[in-house]
Amino acid sequence: RRLTKDVEATISSSHAWLMIAHIRRVLRKINQTAF
Repeated sequence: RRLTKDVEATISSSHAWLMIAHIRRVLRKINQTAF
């Protein structure tokens, strides 16, 4: 029995997770170059 739903099955949610990962990577790079 699975406790979590498969939210990555839909294209919109997987696209949202890709956008979140990309934004976090860009913000991390901006923070490293700013200081």
